Amino acid sequence: MKTRLIILVAAMLMLGAATPALAQKDEAKFCKTFADYKANRWTDVNTLIKEDGHVLELKFSDNEFKFRTREKDADKVLKKESLVISYAGHLYVNCRNLDCDDFSLDCANYAQAFVYSGDKLLFAAHKINDGALLATLALDVAGIATPGTAGKLLMASSSVVWYSTRELKGFRLYLLENSNDDGEAKVRGLNDAFMEKLLENDPALLKQYKVAQKKSDRLSASHILPILREKGLVKE
Repeated sequence: MKTRLIILVAAMLMLGAATPALAQKDEAKFCKTFADYKANRWTDVNTLIKEDGHVLELKFSDNEFKFRTREKDADKVLKKESLVISYAGHLYVNCRNLDCDDFSLDCANYAQAFVYSGDKLLFAAHKINDGALLATLALDVAGIATPGTAGKLLMASSSVVWYSTRELKGFRLYLLENSNDDGEAKVRGLNDAFMEKLLENDPALLKQYKVAQKKSDRLSASHILPILREKGLVKE
């Protein structure tokens, strides 16, 4: 069965307008634990959906990603039990049952994730300004995408907004490396000690990291992520 993708976007996003939503029937799967993710033991989201015509929907709202099927039991699993979702070729981490000692993890839904150093997941989470983010989305996503290209359009735009613009200044980066059998985990926040250890044998990148004198700027996802990309640790 061919993938069915639907993207719902306003002609030009304005404050208060609906945020992008993507829905699809196939190529959506989830893991409840990090051990399942590492072992490539996925469950097809379609096994949760009982009614014909219902599909998994991805919505960007309140600076977080939200998944729903419009079926109560299925949505409960996705909201409370799922830890990682693979959707249209992208990974998302459920922050609901995650905690961090380093700094606030201000996200109760999903954050887009990247494979880090082969077997970990890196994600960014924190509140930012809705208006600025929607304005950026308005420049990247406009009109109605055609089936078959919708997933690429929305995901590419979301990646640009979340991981390549100044809007990430209010975000922090986190590493998910394990979880218990209930999908609960303590994630690691990328801080000065982590980055200095990581870059101790790479003076050029260490200098690039330390060029930001304010700690808040130095620990910003917008500052750290390009360094991790250059070091080849982030798979996109």
